[in-house]
Amino acid sequence: MKEILKPKTDERAFMIVTGIIVFYALIAGFIIYLYILHRLAIIPALAALAVVTIIYIPRFLIIKKIQNKDLIEIKDDFIVINGNAVNFSQIKDFHVEDKKAQVVFFMNNKMVVYKEAIFHLKLNNGVISFTAIGTEKIELLCEFLTRIVNS
Repeated sequence: MKEILKPKTDERAFMIVTGIIVFYALIAGFIIYLYILHRLAIIPALAALAVVTIIYIPRFLIIKKIQNKDLIEIKDDFIVINGNAVNFSQIKDFHVEDKKAQVVFFMNNKMVVYKEAIFHLKLNNGVISFTAIGTEKIELLCEFLTRIVNS
């Protein structure tokens, strides 16, 4: 029974950005609407907008992270990170720093979440770090890099 009521997760960047912007616009719009109806004076309205904006700063930072995300591609014998190719034979070890998933909002029994992880690849000549966004992408990269390191 618990599996039926458990929400599914969705991690599309478009849904995350749209949800953050729309929810902020609804709250800010309601405050402005109350000001226009003369239910709030100018000072409390501005204070409420400032509080809502301060509370929403971490959500806006999520949008910034999504816009500036690392581009990761896996080709035949190498992984391309932001245009820099790393051969699989150069990878000696890797380490993953998982960040806690953040719930952005709920919609129609779907939980829209944002999850990121920082990968550190230990190479022959140093360490390369990059950020992956999305639970499925993180799991697939971990599995793939584990196979490469163990082979």
